Amino acid sequence: MIDFRYHLVSIVSIFLALAVGIALGAGPLKGTLSDTINSEIASLRSDKAKLNQQLATANRGIDERDAFIAATNGQLLGGRLVGQTVDLVVLPGTDGSLVKDTTATMSESGAKVGGTVEIKSAWVDPSAKQAREQVGDTLVRHLGLQPEDDQSDLNRSLATALQTDSEQTSSSVLKALGDAKLISVDRDKVTPATAVVVLSDTVDATPTSLATSQARAFVNLAVALDAKLTSSVLASNTAVDPGSGVSVVSTARTMGSAARNLSTVDDAGIPMGQASIALALLDESQGRSGQYGLGGDASDPFPAAVGS
Repeated sequence: MIDFRYHLVSIVSIFLALAVGIALGAGPLKGTLSDTINSEIASLRSDKAKLNQQLATANRGIDERDAFIAATNGQLLGGRLVGQTVDLVVLPGTDGSLVKDTTATMSESGAKVGGTVEIKSAWVDPSAKQAREQVGDTLVRHLGLQPEDDQSDLNRSLATALQTDSEQTSSSVLKALGDAKLISVDRDKVTPATAVVVLSDTVDATPTSLATSQARAFVNLAVALDAKLTSSVLASNTAVDPGSGVSVVSTARTMGSAARNLSTVDDAGIPMGQASIALALLDESQGRSGQYGLGGDASDPFPAAVGS
């Protein structure tokens, strides 16, 4: 049987507790709670203002530092690469401003830019594998090389085209790669290079294993160029602007000795990184290589040649 008196007492207790709470909140505790909350809000607002000021100061310092380095790069780099012809190889996804800045840095350093080759996504696209095999097989036979596999054949063919003194050989290889929608070139004739800068970003593909595989394929292209030319640098801005994919530069730093012999720069989007590209090319011409930039996997922030 339901005990109505029990429920009545419970209901009365609830309302009594509520009334006491309201009375205390509107009375003795009102000032204390309100003052405490207002004080905490004021403190948080003050902290936020201080942090915003610190951030603005830090950003201003970074901007001023970059402006200073950019203004002095001409003196630091002037004449360092005189006599060198540098070709730029631009991987898919690379920001156009990075290409523009690197072209200017090479000229500022005294080097001649022999040409800019843009690599298309078909270079590593699994669906284009059969077409690549056909082009690669044709080219290595044309060049008198032993066929290996589709990716290696293409890598070696492009490296030969950028390095050879034979204008006919260079033009025919570049045309074949262009007709196959594997590359595009910014000029009809590419001057034979003594050095090459490979500009990259992150590789965005799903699943991640495919992105990693494609990044490794791009590293192998850079390694093939490095094997053929006197100086080669693989550069990106992924330490400053990480992106969402797999970094080609970071991938190179995890690969074998051939990749580690290739110099890399991970902050090429800022003036310090641009200087590192030129100085790394200089080091490479003297038999030294390194991993430079601001990333956790970099060995040094910039090449030692900065002081020479």
